[in-house]
Amino acid sequence: MGNRHITKKTIKGKEGLHPGSRKAAQLTRVNLRTDKLKQQAKARKDYAEAKLQRPLFFLHALSSPNPLSLPSLQALITEVYIARHDDRINELISERRPGRPKSKELLELEEVKKREMAEYDTGMEVPDLTDAPTVRLMYTWLTNDTSIAHSHVDLLRLIRVSAHHTTTDGSAENGVVLVRKGRAEQMGLGVPILGEDEGAEGEDWTELMKEGKKEGMEVESR
Repeated sequence: MGNRHITKKTIKGKEGLHPGSRKAAQLTRVNLRTDKLKQQAKARKDYAEAKLQRPLFFLHALSSPNPLSLPSLQALITEVYIARHDDRINELISERRPGRPKSKELLELEEVKKREMAEYDTGMEVPDLTDAPTVRLMYTWLTNDTSIAHSHVDLLRLIRVSAHHTTTDGSAENGVVLVRKGRAEQMGLGVPILGEDEGAEGEDWTELMKEGKKEGMEVESR
């Protein structure tokens, strides 16, 4: 009896309880435990969704089975992935009336961008789009309209890419650290697939970076 798990249902006469009573204290503990479990469940769900959404973004960024250069991948991260909410942020800023607080949506989007920029500064974990077997695997999923699940993500080679050329301890060449080797090559994707231009590189996302710098220079000159 001493180990009986107390829930709201087991607390009799919970309506009209005196704030200092034993039953009121029991009900408070149950409510706190329930809230904690809900928060933990939400955190697990958010983590699971984030683990899936990032690879999906990079999957849909592919236009061919050819791997990207590292500068192209870095530009894809900074100019497209981290900037994906910029249009909505600017829209919400323009809609905000003078003297009014920022909307919840604007605060959340700004926080997402701030967090991701900080992550990229130290190293952002992404699918290795510079690795040919990994890109072939992902492009096969894309062309076959495969419904991506966590089991698919677990097959991918992952790297941590940072904004710097080396990590603080100098252990990572070109600011890239291997997180997981992946299994694409073991799946027979170490050779070119149909539609692949062997030896060619994928889309050059650095052009977006150049355009952004050009626009910035034009704004400064006005």
